[in-house]
Amino acid sequence: MPLDARPATPLLGGTPVTPRPPRPEAVGFPAEDGLRLAGWLHRPSSPTGVGFVWLHGGPESEERPGWAPLLHGLVAAGVTVLTPNVRGSSGRGRAFARLDDGPLRPGSIADVRAATRLLAGVPDVDPRRIVVGGRSYGGFLTLAALTRFPELFAAGVDVCGMSDMTAFYADSEPWISGPATTEYGHPHRDRALLEELSPLRAADRIAAPLLVVHGEHDTNVPLAQALAIHAALTARGAPVELLRIPDEGHEVHDRHTRAAANARIVEFVTATVARG
Repeated sequence: MPLDARPATPLLGGTPVTPRPPRPEAVGFPAEDGLRLAGWLHRPSSPTGVGFVWLHGGPESEERPGWAPLLHGLVAAGVTVLTPNVRGSSGRGRAFARLDDGPLRPGSIADVRAATRLLAGVPDVDPRRIVVGGRSYGGFLTLAALTRFPELFAAGVDVCGMSDMTAFYADSEPWISGPATTEYGHPHRDRALLEELSPLRAADRIAAPLLVVHGEHDTNVPLAQALAIHAALTARGAPVELLRIPDEGHEVHDRHTRAAANARIVEFVTATVARG
């Protein structure tokens, strides 16, 4: 069951950042098990060497060209952006959308590593300066990738993502947590799987600076998910920042707030990787 009520577009809408959106290039690449994956590569006119893997929500959503102020802002700042459609995305039929259900979930996490390797091979990208980020389910994938492949990333951006799958079932809206059993697993029968998948339980493996962005009134993925990962990293002195968005939920509706959130993400990505 998708966490997002509308098709995935990279965070969050808002005020135009560049006068003309970049033209993304369609790319194809193999997953680690040979499955064919695809996505979109957004190249800046003046690349800085920074790469960014942006992961859509859903999971049953799809990256496609469109108006995406966050991506446009990153590209305007010289960041090369890859937006992959990992297994479980829509747009390629029902069978492909089901390839991440339940115990198959690690396959979609491994797809993030495959996408990162593709981006690392782009001539204008420094493999040591790649950031991973995503929204909602993409935020979960971001945290999962940071725990499983910490050596690949210079920073991470988690926007309203799930950090603890068992707590997600307990705290989310019933209309989300009920149907989500088909997607992620049953909160009781599959508890061991959900605990294994939860990034919070491996937070000690997150090595890169992390920006966590979350609406205070989010009931799809409650704020407690962000507070938990922030607290776990803070407790061991890891570099983490929590941007709480007041008066907003899973979607951010105020255009000024959206623009400010996008600007902070762009600033975090460029400044953090520059320091690294």
